[in-house]
Amino acid sequence: MDRRRPLDLEHWALLGGGATLLALLVMAMGTPRNWWSRNLQLNFRTYSAAGLQEGMAVKISGYPVGRVQRIRLLNDAQVQVTLEIAASRQALVGRRSRATVTQDGLINRPYIAISPDLSALGHRDPISSGDTLIFESSPDIATLIKEVASSRVPLQQMLTRAGALMERRVPRSLDQLDRTLGSGERLANLLEREVAQGSGSLKGRVARATDNLETTLTTLQGTLVEIQSLARSSNSLLQGIRRSWLIQLLEPADTPPLNPAPPSPGTPGKPAARCPGGAPCRD
Repeated sequence: MDRRRPLDLEHWALLGGGATLLALLVMAMGTPRNWWSRNLQLNFRTYSAAGLQEGMAVKISGYPVGRVQRIRLLNDAQVQVTLEIAASRQALVGRRSRATVTQDGLINRPYIAISPDLSALGHRDPISSGDTLIFESSPDIATLIKEVASSRVPLQQMLTRAGALMERRVPRSLDQLDRTLGSGERLANLLEREVAQGSGSLKGRVARATDNLETTLTTLQGTLVEIQSLARSSNSLLQGIRRSWLIQLLEPADTPPLNPAPPSPGTPGKPAARCPGGAPCRD
């Protein structure tokens, strides 16, 4: 009996450890799949299940919120896809939300993208489990390649016509531009020469006019000096003639002398000249 008890304890310990590990494993597997949270099921329908598979991610604004739970073919040849998203993101999904298949890059896995509906947030009827979303199919790579190939020929024709037009017009435009630049350069040189010649001629004229003015001023100054000297000489001559006795004899007695000098205050006037004997002289 004593030997069996340690064996039983070891047996139960191993069983308990295995059960704990299994529970942790289940929890780890169920957490990313939202096994332990309340989920919301939404549906949408499409005419092609290409690119769809169960378990693919469902994202809102690029953030994972759920997965594709089931894909089922209906009697009218439509495909019904059931999505399972976390109930905590229910407020982001509304009647205006759209579901589409999106792929980031060329090598990443595609996923279902749901556009958020934030209109009248908090005042609208919440979407419930089992409601159907509107699905918008995105063009696949084959369709895009086909459209590009169909538009290649018109694009090539347009590029050919544009190249021919540029080949005809660009050389002529460049020639006209060269001629215009050459004409502008010649005009600028001509204007520069004219300005240089005009400035030199104007400078010469101003210099000559200045010299002539200086000469004229010098001559005028000499003339004024001569006029002043002549005026002084004339004044001296007139004063000498006025004081001459001959002028006094020729002037009649009742005629005032030419330019008589006004008598100075306090000085008595000279008596009139008389003939010998005291009698007045007669003409």
